[in-house]
Amino acid sequence: MMKVKKLTARERRLGRETTPVSCESVGLDPAVYGAAVRYLFDRPVPEKSGQEWYWNIDEPAFDATPLQWTHIQTVLFANAGTDLAPYSDEQVGMGLNHVMSNNAGNIPHMVNDPTVPLADAMRMVRALPSLWRDCLGPRLSTHQSAIGSRSDRLYFVSYMWFDVWPSFWNAKHIPEWRDAMWQVFCEMLALPWREAQVSALHGIGHEGARLKRYEELQAHLDAFIRNVKDDDELKDYAQAAARGMVQ
Repeated sequence: MMKVKKLTARERRLGRETTPVSCESVGLDPAVYGAAVRYLFDRPVPEKSGQEWYWNIDEPAFDATPLQWTHIQTVLFANAGTDLAPYSDEQVGMGLNHVMSNNAGNIPHMVNDPTVPLADAMRMVRALPSLWRDCLGPRLSTHQSAIGSRSDRLYFVSYMWFDVWPSFWNAKHIPEWRDAMWQVFCEMLALPWREAQVSALHGIGHEGARLKRYEELQAHLDAFIRNVKDDDELKDYAQAAARGMVQ
């Protein structure tokens, strides 16, 4: 098990600040960030029988350190609403799938690298709700469907993020990670977008026990269920998530 340096009082204080996240605020070269966004999202959508670009073994890898990739993701999550606006739903889904899954690369493992300070990792995790608040939630709100029934790339990313994302799994033994993930789920459940709530519930169903907040989690989900109006499917899904029984 990797030993992790505890956050200092200053780092905890910085973590509670709510200054806008930008390349400048995280110490990332804007040119590197712009190149990373183009690398991930400025890609043609394959034909129905084709494969995504990242499965091409001849595709060059993006040259960035684990800390740079952590900063890239931080800025991307925090500013997805504007920075991904030029791209289609399919392009966004395709690029985010590469970010969240290790099926074709190591991007989601970068934040777990020993060279990445815990404070930087936590800043990245805290930016996650903005991805749903400003990008995934609004894009997916135009069409409500049964939970888990859609197969398009964008919905897959939103629904499956916390199911396949290995970053928290690799760091579940670290208290700061557990606390940060708890805050992510709470913030997402409070968003007005149903698909953000579904994604959080899906994540809680798989990872809730690892948060080690059993009574608090149950109380929070009970309150969430009481506030859901005219959506029995969402209520049932929240009850299943509380029991760890989601697919």
